[in-house]
Amino acid sequence: MTNRPTFYHAFFLLLFSGMIYSCGHQDDTEIILETTEVSQVSREVQGLLAKNTCLGCHRIDKKLIGPSYLEIAQRKYTKEELITLIKEPQPKNWPDYPPMAPMQWVNGEELATIADWIASLEVNE
Repeated sequence: MTNRPTFYHAFFLLLFSGMIYSCGHQDDTEIILETTEVSQVSREVQGLLAKNTCLGCHRIDKKLIGPSYLEIAQRKYTKEELITLIKEPQPKNWPDYPPMAPMQWVNGEELATIADWIASLEVNE
């Protein structure tokens, strides 16, 4: 008795191939560049947002899982407040969104760079 490929083998092979293609098709820095002007996001900040998984939930100008960076900037948090809220999120501040996980692994220098950038975003009110 030989082991011949079946419909299920072909289906799972195609499904797996599609998943691999979609996962590697576009990196996070390309996603952020699609939604904003390059002048608003430095290469350094793009790299930090991608490295620290921020882009999994946030975009510059549109809601994803979490609020957009522009929506956060509208709150006029100070740099220190932003750093604290990234490390120890307060779900009561954003009741319309799922709670954010504490980002304890992000080092202080990277937090300061990200917080400076968010605070510097120009918000059209």
